[in-house]
Amino acid sequence: MSIDILGYIAATFSTFAMLPQALHVWRTGRVEHLSLRAFGMATVGAILWLIYGIAIANSVIIAANLIGLFIVGYITLRKLLWLQQQQQLRRTGISSHPAPNA
Repeated sequence: MSIDILGYIAATFSTFAMLPQALHVWRTGRVEHLSLRAFGMATVGAILWLIYGIAIANSVIIAANLIGLFIVGYITLRKLLWLQQQQQLRRTGISSHPAPNA
């Protein structure tokens, strides 16, 4: 077994670790309980790993982080859009939560 196989396996697990979360966001549109800091850091990390992979011409690192960047970037973007929507709702005085039944 080549050590490269270990790299491929590790890249697969790392790359697709956030896919279930991204699918949940896509299906439900709910992001209010997700940490913008965590997903923002994951997005920056994927960008930096991608740059590193390009610099050393490592196709495994490049491919894994292109896919990973798409996944965590999607979640980060949806969270940012949700926060922007919440700010607009606050400015207009509209509650984003339904009123309780009387």
